[in-house]
Amino acid sequence: MTIAHMTQTPAAVERILAVAEPLFLAASYADVTMDQIARKAGLTKGGLYHHFVSKEGLYLEMMQADLAEKQALFTVAARPPGDCRARLRKLTHAYFEMPDHKRQLISLIRRNSNVLGEAARTRLISAYQRALPNQILSIIKDGIRAGEIQTGDPRLLAWSFVALVETAISAHGDRVLEDPSEKLDFVLDLFFRGAQFPADSQGGTVLKNSALTASGRPLAVTAPTGYSGSDVFPEWQGQNLDDMLLACRDLVEDGDFPTVQRWRDGGGRVLGHFQVYFPEEIAHAAGMLPFKLRGAPVEPDHADSRFGSYLCSILKTSLELVLSDRVELDMFVTHPICDAARNLAAVWERNSEHPCQILYLPQNANSADSARYLRNEYARLMEVVQQVSGTTITEDDLRNSIELFNRNRALIRELYDIKRETPWLLSAEDAYCLVSVGGMVPREEHNALLEKVLPMIRDRADSNQEDRVRVVFEGGFCEQPPLDLIRMVGRSCYVVDDDFLIGLRWILEDVPNTGDPLHQLAEAYLEKSSYSPVQHDLRKPKEKMLKERISSARADAAIITAAKMCEPGLEEQVCYTRSLDEDNIGYFVSEFEENMTSFDHLGLQIETFMENLMYQ
Repeated sequence: MTIAHMTQTPAAVERILAVAEPLFLAASYADVTMDQIARKAGLTKGGLYHHFVSKEGLYLEMMQADLAEKQALFTVAARPPGDCRARLRKLTHAYFEMPDHKRQLISLIRRNSNVLGEAARTRLISAYQRALPNQILSIIKDGIRAGEIQTGDPRLLAWSFVALVETAISAHGDRVLEDPSEKLDFVLDLFFRGAQFPADSQGGTVLKNSALTASGRPLAVTAPTGYSGSDVFPEWQGQNLDDMLLACRDLVEDGDFPTVQRWRDGGGRVLGHFQVYFPEEIAHAAGMLPFKLRGAPVEPDHADSRFGSYLCSILKTSLELVLSDRVELDMFVTHPICDAARNLAAVWERNSEHPCQILYLPQNANSADSARYLRNEYARLMEVVQQVSGTTITEDDLRNSIELFNRNRALIRELYDIKRETPWLLSAEDAYCLVSVGGMVPREEHNALLEKVLPMIRDRADSNQEDRVRVVFEGGFCEQPPLDLIRMVGRSCYVVDDDFLIGLRWILEDVPNTGDPLHQLAEAYLEKSSYSPVQHDLRKPKEKMLKERISSARADAAIITAAKMCEPGLEEQVCYTRSLDEDNIGYFVSEFEENMTSFDHLGLQIETFMENLMYQ
């Protein structure tokens, strides 16, 4: 098992990382040795290896710690109030005010990334993106929404701004622009006004290779219009495996859900539905994009006033996406999975212009009439979908959609087969992102992505099996853990099964494509389905189902989590742990919130838990 810290002594680790920084800045990665670091830290080489198992692990820890500090600093600087220019000025000023060696550490990312292993390189680049480019990206997106910047590709504009900042602090920039305020004005003026002289000035030339328009505004890369269902997420197409996975991670972490906007740009309508399960075939048969609202790592500035502080985060952030104009829906559907989710429809309807519906899934799944009841409930909802979409859904339309979604569920099952049988081929975060993308793109495109990427994963030659604990992660059925948390867990163990986004794979077998399609969907929900704390089915006691999941995945232990303030999830923890105790199955219990940003303490606890399992 590869763990960065074998035994963590915080003071010693801090001292080691502090002496390592100037060594890596002064020499190439290859020229810095563990002997040098040990001597500078006043340790023996064995003492250093007591804390870090490798130079790569030490280097990665050093860079991640530095980038986490920068992310915290830039997050505060980038927050409203203020317009786009003012917020970019605050963030850039915070960057310029850093000590020189702290700014120089960022240069190591470009210099040394190619000498690291694939897993370490991916983690380092992701940490860098979260620390700086994503902060700028968020500000620019707000600026576009507010009309302060021309509509364009926000990611391209963000990277253009980063390039200007790097130019200003280069050696030549230091010679030409000695004062920090000069650098700040240079970056902001060039980004917002371009290199052209003002219109009322005499003469002047335009930089021919400038990334700015002749009007003096930033280059506006207009989003393409007329998207078909196969190209709302073109970033993965034609890429190698690593770049495909990176594109999926970028999309999942993008709180503006660009694929939804692209669908709308092409004239499509969007049906947003809340966790856990929704029969997306109905929306698809009407030509709508079924969009799985799973919250987002955004501050609920508008939604906070609509809910009490004692409610789970996903309710607030899901509504925030609409109130802040990050996502535009034509219809919203929620479910009575808990009191808060049931009440969400009323709050949502008062604060939006599109219709809101509650899909009343059977409270008693064991009733003889539950399938007939659910079939009629689907029919009622389908009437509203037809009104919103302006289409008539035929039985053949539904059957075609069922066939498409059957294929999608089969591909996701294949992905989970890889997780269980060869977990070293696919990281926990990449597996999560590959599934999560399905909730924000048309299923035709998700199928094409999975059909392309799954064989490539099976054929990977750059991933080796390691001696790690195999675990099942339980507790992601509704509010989703932060991707950083999933990433952190995946570094310490193999996550061989889980209940992440369980609604996308709720139905475990193909839905029959004969007879009444609504009845077949209702039967599948009841008879061919998974389990969760929000479905009450006496045939599927949660404790038994969890132990079956652990057994079928040949897992050694379970991580039992729940979102903060989630009553169904927290209540099930008691039943789960009691049942696992009876069978002497190891488990780790925790809580999470989608907006968590610090994982050091939790990571140390999980690493300790894994070590205890391995060496007991």
